[in-house]
Amino acid sequence: MQRQPRHLLGATKFICVPEVVDLREGRKKTDDIMTTIQSILSRLTKAVGGTEKMLYIEPELNKFAEFYLDKWDENTSEDVIAESFTDFWWDTDRACRRCSECGRLMRAGYCADMGVAYYCSDECLHSDFTDEEWAEECENNDQSYYTEW
Repeated sequence: MQRQPRHLLGATKFICVPEVVDLREGRKKTDDIMTTIQSILSRLTKAVGGTEKMLYIEPELNKFAEFYLDKWDENTSEDVIAESFTDFWWDTDRACRRCSECGRLMRAGYCADMGVAYYCSDECLHSDFTDEEWAEECENNDQSYYTEW
């Protein structure tokens, strides 16, 4: 055992401790982030009628929400979130479109005039076109068609 010099005998030892981080602050930030992610995804669900859950798994949905965490606040509209969702996945193998009539997401449907409008079903298509009008539209405009994304 090493002997202490005489002038240090009985002296209190001081240890340098790095700055202590309040774990409660870290938890609060994590809770705030989770609340914001949940808020974004909740507004997305309202805008697209829950169809995002049929097309995407939870990690994909969280990836989208995390991307926009510092860009949006509680005033960001449901429609902005829904349109951003389709943009986020646009050039991927997970692309989808949003029906112009009912707002649901889809991976197959009607595309009118190079994306001016999208329809997820015959019912939604018929809100703007009869069968005859759609046939004529497709015949005269090669940018109107039924497809899968």
